[in-house]
Amino acid sequence: MAATEWTPTPEDFENWTDDDEQSALDAIASRMKISHIIKNDEYWALAPGGVIYKLPMFLSIHDFEALSSAADDSESIEQIKRILTQFAGEEQAKKLEAGPTQIAFNLLQDYGATLMKTQGVELGKSQDSAEPSAPKKE
Repeated sequence: MAATEWTPTPEDFENWTDDDEQSALDAIASRMKISHIIKNDEYWALAPGGVIYKLPMFLSIHDFEALSSAADDSESIEQIKRILTQFAGEEQAKKLEAGPTQIAFNLLQDYGATLMKTQGVELGKSQDSAEPSAPKKE
C-alpha cells in the first residue's frame, strides 16, 4: 500500500520540536537497523528489505589497512564494497550500492565493531576471553 503524500504547512515547521525531531530520527534508525550472525568464520548481515550480506571475519592486512585508513565516509564505503566484491561477489556490492546510504554506513559500523571484538578476544582484552595462564613456578 502506497503512503499518502503529505506536504508540510508553515505551521508544521513552526511547531516542530526537538522531541519531534528525535522521534523521526529514531523511527528512521530503527528501519535501517542491521542484524548479524557469525557462522563458519563469516559475518552475515541482514539489512532492511531482507538483503543478506556476507563478509570475512579474517581480513588481510591490506584490507584492514584500507578500511582503517579511509580518509572519509565515501572511501570507507568504497572499501567495504571492494571487500564484498572480493569475498561474496559483485552482486553483493551492487545491492549495497543500490540501497540507502544509511544501510551502508550501518553495515560498516556493525561489521567494524564486530571485527574489533575479535581483536579484543585475541589480545585478551575482552571480558569473554580466557584468563591468562599462571606463571610457571620454578
